[in-house]
Amino acid sequence: MNTKLERLRALMQTYNLEAYIIPNTDPHQSEYVAEHWRSMTWVSDFDGSAGTLLVAQEFAGLWTDIRYFIQGERQLKNTGVDLMKLRTQGVPEYLDWLADNLKEGAEVGFDGKLFSIAQVESMRQKLEPKGIHLVACDDLIKVVWEGRPEIPTNPIFIHNVEFAGKSRVEKVAAVRAEMNENEVQYHLLTALDDIGWLLNIRGNDVQCNPVAICYALITPQNVRLFIDSNKVSEEIKAELRTDGVELFDYMAIESHLKDLKADDTILMSKGQVSHWLYNASANANVVYGKSIPHWHKAIKNEVEIQHFRTVMAKDGVAMVRFLKWLEENIGKTEISELSASDKLTAFRAALPNYYGNSFDPISGYKGNGAIIHYRVTEETDEKMSADGVYLIDSGGQYLDGTTDITRTVTLGNVNDEEKRAYTAVLKAHIAVAMSNFPKGTNGSDLHAICKNHLWNEGLDYGHGTGHGVGFFMNVHEGPQRIGGGAGGKVPFQLGMVTSNEPGNYQEDKFGIRIENLIITVPSKYEGYFAFETITVCPIDMTLINKEMLTKAETKWLNDYHTMTFERISPLLEADEVSWLRTKTEAI
Repeated sequence: MNTKLERLRALMQTYNLEAYIIPNTDPHQSEYVAEHWRSMTWVSDFDGSAGTLLVAQEFAGLWTDIRYFIQGERQLKNTGVDLMKLRTQGVPEYLDWLADNLKEGAEVGFDGKLFSIAQVESMRQKLEPKGIHLVACDDLIKVVWEGRPEIPTNPIFIHNVEFAGKSRVEKVAAVRAEMNENEVQYHLLTALDDIGWLLNIRGNDVQCNPVAICYALITPQNVRLFIDSNKVSEEIKAELRTDGVELFDYMAIESHLKDLKADDTILMSKGQVSHWLYNASANANVVYGKSIPHWHKAIKNEVEIQHFRTVMAKDGVAMVRFLKWLEENIGKTEISELSASDKLTAFRAALPNYYGNSFDPISGYKGNGAIIHYRVTEETDEKMSADGVYLIDSGGQYLDGTTDITRTVTLGNVNDEEKRAYTAVLKAHIAVAMSNFPKGTNGSDLHAICKNHLWNEGLDYGHGTGHGVGFFMNVHEGPQRIGGGAGGKVPFQLGMVTSNEPGNYQEDKFGIRIENLIITVPSKYEGYFAFETITVCPIDMTLINKEMLTKAETKWLNDYHTMTFERISPLLEADEVSWLRTKTEAI
C-alpha cells in the first residue's frame, strides 16, 4: 500500500475533494523544479520531467508522454499509481477522465500557485459543463510530506556583461520600450530564466539550471525583484539598486499586485503566470500577451553567438577526450553507464568557465538507450562491454554558454538493423542541418521534413526534433521548437539557437540519437533562412550504411568533419589530434 496516497486521500476527505491534481512544476511554471516542489515524484516515485498526477479516492493515475513510457512502467510498478500514456488510443486526457468518472457536484482540488491562468481556464471549460467544481485550495502536500525540503536559499551572482553582451539597463530599456508600444505600465515576470536573463543574475536553486527563485515586476519607475534577501549580498544589492532594481521579500509579490488600481494596466502571460497571482491582480486592468523578455532572450546577440561558437569547440574537446577514452578502455577495464557519465563530467569540469552539467546525463547502454530520458542511478547502472550500441546525451553549463550534445557509438559487433536505424537518423539530422527555408517557416514544418527520412525506413521517434537552448541558462528554452505544439508554430528568427536531435528507439535493444546545436542564420537565397551547425564533435562512421547516403548527405558529413577537426585540433594534445584525424576522415 502506498501510504503517501492514503494520507493524501484522508486529507482530501477533510476538504470534501473527490480528486486532487498534482502537476510537476512550481509557482513559476518551470520544467525542472527544486526538490521542494517535486510533489508528483514524492507521491508516485516517477521522476520524469513531464507528467501530471491525478489522485482520486478510488484511483490514481500519472499522465505522461511517449518519452517516459518505459521509465513510467518501471517506476510506477507497485506504487498504486497507473501509468496513463498520453496520446495513446483509448487513453483519455486527465481532464476527460475527471469529466467521465466524477459525478455532478464533485469538487476537484488544485494548488492555485502551480497552475497557470491558461491551464485553469482549460480545466473550467472541460469540467464546469459537467457540473464538476474546481477548488483552488492550499498546497495539500505540505501537510502530508514530512521532512519536505525547504525552498532553496542559495546566493545569486552576477553574469557579467562580457558574457551577456548587454547590460541589465539596456535590456530593461528595450523591454520598457515594447511595453510603451503596447500601452502597458506594468509587466509581471514569473519565469525564472526570463528574470535571470533580464537582470543578468544567475543562481543555483534548480539542479543544472542556473536560476534563482524570484518574481519581478517592471514598473514605470523601477524593476521590483521579489526574492529572499538572504540570497543577495550587499554588494549585489547596491549594484542592482544603482541600475533601478529594488528588492522585496519573495512572497510580497501578492501584496504588490493587490495594491494596483483599476487604471493600472499590467501585462502578463496566460501560460506563465499562476492562477494565484492572477487573482491577486484582480483590481488592475490585466492585459494578456507574451512575456517580452521570453522572446528577447531567444534571439542571441552577437556577443552571445560568438561565445556559443567558442564554447561548443571547448565542449567538443571534452567529448573527444571522452570518446577516445571510451574506445581505448572498453573491454579492458570495468566501465558502467554511471562511471562513463562521471568520466565525461570530469572532462568538462577541467575546462575554463565550467559551472556544471546542463542536465543529468543520459548514459544508456543497449536497451537502456531506448529509454528516451533515461537517468542512470546506482540501482539501474549497467556494466558495458565491447559489444552493442551506447547513447550519451549530455551538456555543460559554462559562464560563456550552454551545451547539449548526443552521440551514439558502437562498442563492438555492429549489426545491419543498428546500421539501418542509425543511418536513417543521420539522414534526418542532415536534412535539418542543410535546410534553406523561407522567412516565416516554423518548427512544425521542419519536423515533418526530418521525420520523413525515418518513415521511409518504417521507423519513427516520439519526441520533438529540437528545442531552444539558453545562454548560460536553461538548456530547454522557448519559444521555438522543431516539433508540434505551440512552440512548433513559432517562426524561426535570426539568432535563435536550437537543437537538432532526431532519433530511433528499439525497446530492449538500443537507442539512437544524433544531436547538434544550430543557429538560425541568413541563407544564400534572398528572403530565406538557414542553419549553421555550431556543435563540433565526430559522428561515429562505423554505424553508417554508406549506400543509404546521397552524394549531398555524404558531402555534408565530410564538410562537418573537416570543420570539426579544424575547430578542435588546435585545443588538443598530439595523441588526441591523431585520434581525431582518424575519426574525421572523409568517406
